[in-house]
Amino acid sequence: PAPAVSFALGLTRSGRSGDPEPVCTGRQHKPTMHMGLHHLHNHATMRIGTSFVRRRCALATARGRARLEEEALAALNGVLDPALARCKRLAVQPDATVAVKLEFRSGAMRRGAVEAAAAAAIEALPWARRSSVESTLSRPRSFMGSNAPPSLRHVGALVGISSCKGGVGKSTVAVNLAYALATQGGRVGLLDADVHGPSLPSLVRLAPRSFP
Repeated sequence: PAPAVSFALGLTRSGRSGDPEPVCTGRQHKPTMHMGLHHLHNHATMRIGTSFVRRRCALATARGRARLEEEALAALNGVLDPALARCKRLAVQPDATVAVKLEFRSGAMRRGAVEAAAAAAIEALPWARRSSVESTLSRPRSFMGSNAPPSLRHVGALVGISSCKGGVGKSTVAVNLAYALATQGGRVGLLDADVHGPSLPSLVRLAPRSFP
C-alpha cells in the first residue's frame, strides 16, 4: 500500500467550527503484519484523510492553489448553465477562501439563486473554508450583428409575436412577456407594430410625461 502521511493537528484558525488545520511533518510510515486491528483501523482512517491533508498543504504554494482552482472550477461548472452564466474569474486564497466572479449573459433571470448555487458548490469542497461570489452583467451583442444601427447595437434578442388574424391576443401576450422579463431583471423594449389599430395604449399605463 502507498505510504500514509503523518501529520499533527494544530489549533483551529478562523474557519469552520471543529475543522482542524493539518500541519505536514514529512514523516511516512507503512503498515506491517504485526499491527493489531486497532492500529490497522487507525492507519485506514489516516489514509482516508490523506487527500484532505494534501489539498490543505497545497494552499501554501502557487502551484498547489492552481490545482485547487481547477478543482473548484470543475465543481462550479457543474451547477452553471453556460447559456446563462459563466465563471469570469476564480482565485483560491492561502486561507482556503475561494473568490468567484460570475458573468451573466442576461439580466432576465434570478441571479441571486445562481450565486447561491455557486457558493454552495464551492463550499462543498472539503478543503474550502468559505466562498465569496460576485457577479456582473455582460453587454450583449446585437442580434443584427455588425449591421445594427447605433440604437440596436446592444440589443441581444428580438422576440416577435405575430398572427395572420386580428383579435387573437397578440398584444396581450407581448405585454405579459415583456413585463415578465422585466420583473426578472431584464431591460425590455416593447413596440406595437400594428400601424392601423395599436392596442398598447389601452393595455399599458405609462407614467405622466413618459413621451417628450
